[in-house]
Parts: sequence; C-alpha cells; structure tokens
Amino acid sequence: MHTSPDPDPPQTTVERVLVLFALLDEAMPVVERLRFPEVPSPEHRLPQRHWAGRVGTVEVTVVANGRDRRCGSDRVGTDAATLAAWTSIRSFAPDLVLNAGTCGGFEARGASVGTIYLSHGNLLFHDRRIPLDHFALQAAGRWPSAHAPNLAAAIGARPGVVSTGNSLDFLPGELEFFAREQVCAKDMEACSIAQVCALAGVPFVAVKAVTDLVDHPEPVQDAFLRNLRTVTALLGERLDAGLRWLGAHPRRLSEL
Repeated sequence: MHTSPDPDPPQTTVERVLVLFALLDEAMPVVERLRFPEVPSPEHRLPQRHWAGRVGTVEVTVVANGRDRRCGSDRVGTDAATLAAWTSIRSFAPDLVLNAGTCGGFEARGASVGTIYLSHGNLLFHDRRIPLDHFALQAAGRWPSAHAPNLAAAIGARPGVVSTGNSLDFLPGELEFFAREQVCAKDMEACSIAQVCALAGVPFVAVKAVTDLVDHPEPVQDAFLRNLRTVTALLGERLDAGLRWLGAHPRRLSEL
C-alpha cells in the first residue's frame, strides 16, 4: 500500500478541489464570498455539511465537519477530520485537497494574530506518545504536504511546518517538540487529513490562520475566542483569492 502520493504527472490538471474545515465559523466566510449553495450530503447519517460551486475552471466542494448532535458543538479533532476526509474523497474524487482553518502560532517564529501559513514539508502529530519499537514514525505522523509555492503566493501565506493534536491547549513538554521541529502552526486536524490523502494518493495542503500564540502568556482559549471572527474573515478573503487563482485557467498540479 502506498503511504505517500505517487509522483505528480506533469499533465495532471486540477479540475476538482475539496476544501475541508472543522468549524462552521471557519467555513462560512469563504462559502459566503463564493456564494455557494448548500448541497445535500452524500453521507446522510453523518452531520457533515457541504457546499459546492464552480470557480473558473475548477469545481469546488466545501465540507465542514458539522455539529455533534449529542453535544451541540462543532465536531473537532483528528477523528472527525479523518472521517470527513475519507468520506469526502470517496464521494467527490478531488484532484487536490485543502484543509483550511485556524491555528495557534509562535512569536518565536515570527507569527502574529492573522498570520497565514501554507503547510511545508511533512505534517506532524505532537501529542501521540507510543514508546514501543517500530511505532515512532506512526506516532510522529510525518505525512507529506504538496509543494505549492505559487498557491501560497496567491493566498499570501508563509510556508511553515504544521503539527496536529487533539487539544486546543498544550502540555509544557510539547513546547520542546514544537521548538525542535520548528513548528509554525499548531492545529487539530491537518496531519490526520494528510494521512488520508496520502493513502488515497491525492495531493494535500493545509492553509492555517493564526488566532492565538502558543508561546504567549495569555491563555490560548481567550485569544482564540477574541480573534476568531476577524481571523476567519481574513482567511475567507485569502482562500477566495487562492481558489480564484486556481480557477483562472487550467492549472497543472506541477504548477502549484
């Protein structure tokens, strides 16, 4: 079984793009900018929500994890992201998957609220601890991101290492991991989606906008809530620009 996408044939053209979000608050700014209608979910037993439309030459499907019917809150974390990625790839057969959303950033690596990163290199898991032989790579993740400097320029994003965990906050010991790996964006879904994309052979990139600073004394939840609306509006604007660049004329994957 392949564990990373096959080498990109130069003639492969991006015709279908899947954009995955965790939070409805993250998804709605770009949905509203693109004026996409909501469409029925192909997985009626799941709470995922879908919008679809055309941006120039590309068909775009936007998916949000939806609300947890039991808890009444948005479904977040690696389990919801993995499920949404697998079912959406199976249903829509995209040529490219984007995972967009918010993240924690790091002052030490030049971030401020509103900084936007596009994933670079391998995506990581920072809170998987499996001290057994032969499990180190599975714990760390290290699933690949597509090289997409032109898309990053169109979005106005910096390249950066993205690391994923299942908590909004962090443990003190994880700071050493973030520093050692030069992590720029800490989120709750990207590496799990990258894994699904790699197994499915679909190119993947994450686009993450900073709402809070991990290495700042303010509690991350306070900064996240205060900055969420402003940052997601900015993310919607930048994603709109990136999708319009993709759809301006037929783009090969090798042009990303």
